[in-house]
Amino acid sequence: MAERDPVAAAAQKYKPIQSAVPGTTLGPIQINAFLGGEKLYDTPGVHLHHRQAAVVHSDDLPALAPQNRLRGQSFDISTLPTQSSSSPKGESLNGYTFFWGGLVRIDILKALPETCFTFYGPKALEIHAVPTKTATAFYEKELGVLLTPPSGKNQMQEWKGLQSHRLLQIEINDAKRPASDVAISGLGWISIEPIRKTRGTEPRDLNEAEHEIHICVSVPKPVEVFLRPTLPIGTSGTEWYQYRELTDKEEEVRPKWYF
Repeated sequence: MAERDPVAAAAQKYKPIQSAVPGTTLGPIQINAFLGGEKLYDTPGVHLHHRQAAVVHSDDLPALAPQNRLRGQSFDISTLPTQSSSSPKGESLNGYTFFWGGLVRIDILKALPETCFTFYGPKALEIHAVPTKTATAFYEKELGVLLTPPSGKNQMQEWKGLQSHRLLQIEINDAKRPASDVAISGLGWISIEPIRKTRGTEPRDLNEAEHEIHICVSVPKPVEVFLRPTLPIGTSGTEWYQYRELTDKEEEVRPKWYF
């Protein structure tokens, strides 16, 4: 707006009109931003109790705000650190746990050898993979150290832990495309690719026992976890994405707009 309107450019010098974190507008703010005399009002946002921003300390809110374009971090069995004596035996992610900062825990209960998990979210939250049998001890030891947020003494005292657990059984309908996205409200999402496609190869056929992936997602209460169709990201998404019309059931629950 300031690039096109000199009044808006002048107003920008004296009034903050943008914040990196939500929840900073406490009341309506009047902005004289138009040559014609019209006014622009910035109003407080709606509090959503099911988002991560509602459960973390205010000092940790900047960590949830993406600072640049989201780029996925992918993990499969080949990307994990050198296995130790406590690592699960096998050639898949079964028996491993991912921690997304201190806010999310994902236990892999059933996955294919080639299954890949790609995390999309703020870079400030590091992702750590450990054997599930040592995951609880790892979380208790590293919370506030490697696993942040929460960070700081005050934040740790107020932290209530990962109290909500969601068991997800994800069907694999087509091995040539991601099975689903697991969305964490207010944080990001995890794209689950049953068989990670490598250059010059085609996904193999699945047998009868390989048509589901099981994971358990733990988050603070009352953060929402839900499944959704996979978003087509980047050039790889163009290889499998196909447009389709909404089904009758989807059309029925779709929000209605009246003009």
